[in-house]
Amino acid sequence: MENKMGYNASFAEEVFRNVDSGDEIKMCMNCGVCAASCPLREHMDYPPRQIFSLIRAGKREEVLGSQSIMLCTSCYTCVVKCPRSIPVMDVMHGLAHYALKKGYTPRIEAARFGKEFWNQVYRRGRVDERDLAQRAYFAGGFWEGVKKILEFADVGIKLVLHRRMKLIPEKKIKGISTLRKMLDKAEMLDKGRSVQ
Repeated sequence: MENKMGYNASFAEEVFRNVDSGDEIKMCMNCGVCAASCPLREHMDYPPRQIFSLIRAGKREEVLGSQSIMLCTSCYTCVVKCPRSIPVMDVMHGLAHYALKKGYTPRIEAARFGKEFWNQVYRRGRVDERDLAQRAYFAGGFWEGVKKILEFADVGIKLVLHRRMKLIPEKKIKGISTLRKMLDKAEMLDKGRSVQ
């Protein structure tokens, strides 16, 4: 479905339909303000405006396999500076979520961490920082987990000493069943939307 300028509209339509705020990409004029204002731009394989161009060009593998879509820290700088008021941050998060749903894991550690974060929210209604770090570190195997714990031991000790991380496991929140019902409903709505 490529036109004479080399663009493939089918992937763009897929993004517009299935990615949160994906249809906002149509407003991008490729000025580059988002890339220039991003504090992580030097770590990106493709800056946001280039991601948007790749979407328009139908470059599905490059976009969904890009590390850039997993790097957004939600600082909102790109959103504030965009002259077209495109919610760039929402699009990047939407692309990351969509990529993971489609089986792409461009940053495997970030994907593991995110999955464990949401598992903890579902199980307890809150995050237990100590347990979260351990589970995320050991998700890649025993020796990888040991290596990571040793690598970040000094940070863990400082967090404990400054009372930023508890040694006692966190308890479930009151009303956890209500929270789980809401999360289940949100997942069901999301699955229903992606089927359409």
